Amino acid sequence: LITLFFSIPGAYALARLRFPGKEWFSGSVILIYLIPSIVLVVPLYAVFSQLGLRNSLFGLFVVYPATTIPVALYMLRGYFSTLSREIDDAAIMDGLSRFQIILKIAIPLSKPAIVSVALYVFMIAWNEFLFAFMFLDDTSLFTLSRGIVSLNSSLLFPKIFKLLNIFNFKLSAYLIVLLVPSKLIKVAFPILKSFLVFF
Repeated sequence: LITLFFSIPGAYALARLRFPGKEWFSGSVILIYLIPSIVLVVPLYAVFSQLGLRNSLFGLFVVYPATTIPVALYMLRGYFSTLSREIDDAAIMDGLSRFQIILKIAIPLSKPAIVSVALYVFMIAWNEFLFAFMFLDDTSLFTLSRGIVSLNSSLLFPKIFKLLNIFNFKLSAYLIVLLVPSKLIKVAFPILKSFLVFF
């Protein structure tokens, strides 16, 4: 939701508005993905440690949108640029502001793209491991992927490891990571299919 909150107006601005450096900014948004995440981890770790954001979920709330907003901007910009400019011109003549155009016209017309981007961003955040591994130390704050890795340490769950076979336990955890998004999409698909456009 945080990613969509920032990327919808940003993508609309990149698709519709004229401003200096627009073409450069549009092209550079996707260049962020040329930088591997492992290169960003060390500086972010140092900054977050100084700001007190390490070992907190708020730190991940900052990092996850920062890593997903560029791809959401890129995907939504392409969709917004296919919408007819005449609709925007008519809305401006009717007295709507740009913000009202986004809320009343662009978002309803872009529901298929917004739902697709939301699912894609959810899958990125669900599968993310590196930042959670580096920033979280408190076991009560672990994300699911970080928690599965912690199963290797018998210090965290000593009684469980004595009672259960570790291989079966880890296999069950991995299956949860794989099956929950697919089941979520399967449950949500009947609700969301009215927003999607199939060719």
